[in-house]
Amino acid sequence: MDSESWSRLVNTFAPIVYLWCRTSGVRSSESPDIVQNVFTSVARGIGSFERQKDQGSFRSWLATITRNQIRDHFRKKSQIESAVGGTEAWDRLQHEPDELDSTIAPENVTSAINRRVLDSVQAEFEPQTWQAFWLTVVDGKNTAEASEATGISTASIYQAKSRVLRRLRARLAELPD
Repeated sequence: MDSESWSRLVNTFAPIVYLWCRTSGVRSSESPDIVQNVFTSVARGIGSFERQKDQGSFRSWLATITRNQIRDHFRKKSQIESAVGGTEAWDRLQHEPDELDSTIAPENVTSAINRRVLDSVQAEFEPQTWQAFWLTVVDGKNTAEASEATGISTASIYQAKSRVLRRLRARLAELPD
């Protein structure tokens, strides 16, 4: 994997891994270390990763790595902190897998990834081009309404919509399943 693709992968998925850490009870000061450990594991294993349609995707593989890293974190933490029966750390360790599984729902991941991709692609276009795309595709305005709102010709509205959609499709196609 080239460095640009790796950067895009990390920039897209690191905020999601961080969110999984935080919703699993990992402190904000400790979450970046876990995120780094997750991507170290991903870097080691990405060469042998093969998508299995019936068994999962890249996101489920990433979620498994994240779960394991979070479990390791709480295990190490429970050995350092005295986890006498009933302590908060021990309770969290006992309940952590259920809580983590509920945060790694496909719809949560997909919406966060889509938002990151949209933000990334938006940064590649002029504000007026993005607005023309957004008005016609997301807000459902016709080209005449979008033309009036943006002050650009209807032909330019069609062109803006086409350019942004083409770039979004390309960016989404680059993402692992």
